[in-house]
Amino acid sequence: MLKVNILAILVSGILMMLTGVGLYLFRAYVSDYIRFFLPIPPLAVAAYVFVFNMFKHYQGDLPAENGKVFSELFLSTLSAAVIFGLFTFFLIIIINVAKKHI
Repeated sequence: MLKVNILAILVSGILMMLTGVGLYLFRAYVSDYIRFFLPIPPLAVAAYVFVFNMFKHYQGDLPAENGKVFSELFLSTLSAAVIFGLFTFFLIIIINVAKKHI
């Protein structure tokens, strides 16, 4: 698991760097469509934690079942998106109500 951990950290850093450079180079194209872009480092950390926990759960290997990785990834991404959406929605509502009373 130490090897998986070190590789996951290394690859996450490289992917963060490449994504940041790509977004910087294409910022004129991206900024027209995405006004509030989610920060890359927290998303990369979440991806690292997911991958590390998946390898840990399957004893350092990928699951033997075909499509299991994609179904785990899809369900995790879907649930995280729903939670993020609900959290953001309630945060907006609560702050909007609170600022009127403060």
